[in-house]
Amino acid sequence: MQRPSLSLFSFLLSALLAAGLAACATPRLVPLAPAGDDPQEGAAVRAAGLALRALPADWPGYPGDLARSVTPLLLALANEGGTPVIVRFEDFLLLDSGNREYRALSPLEVVTVLYGSSPSRSDILPAFHLRRHPFFFHGFLSDPFFYYPYYPSYAPAPNAWPPGRDILRLALREGRVLPGHRVGGFLFFQHATAGAGPFTLSWVPRNPETGQALATLSLPLGLRT
Repeated sequence: MQRPSLSLFSFLLSALLAAGLAACATPRLVPLAPAGDDPQEGAAVRAAGLALRALPADWPGYPGDLARSVTPLLLALANEGGTPVIVRFEDFLLLDSGNREYRALSPLEVVTVLYGSSPSRSDILPAFHLRRHPFFFHGFLSDPFFYYPYYPSYAPAPNAWPPGRDILRLALREGRVLPGHRVGGFLFFQHATAGAGPFTLSWVPRNPETGQALATLSLPLGLRT
């Protein structure tokens, strides 16, 4: 039997490397300095006792090429005021330089975009079963974003979970944020990196009882590969 030539192996290796580099070259959203020029690590804006911070983080979960279908953005929200605030996906909006709007998608919508249908309720429950770490305490470290997952006895093995488990696990959650608390996670937008930057992220937080808008927080974002 004739063995494959060394040149064939070299060709295959080069193709794999090129595919990996192409995946790494997918543009991502990063916070901009106030002047709109250079990326600024952990840029934050504040209004009405609330803080909105964008973090220049790559998507760390599965699938690794998620940014080819939707645009993930890691956010941290802090309630530094004295009243609760509600976090809802519909209160976030992304605009590009041409004033094109990109809607924030729920994690289940992202799973549907990728796989054609959302997992059943029984499938996703284990991914949401979280426990507070014994060293975490009331305040900054007591937020759900900083809890760690554990696997109850009735949960299936992690490798048996649906493919969208990381999307559900790492996403920003909707719900109330009490005074002195913070939440964080990935917010997913319609594929925005195909648009023209710079971008503007807007969040209109609301009172959970009345639905009244409390402020408008805007954050400048740019593209970086």
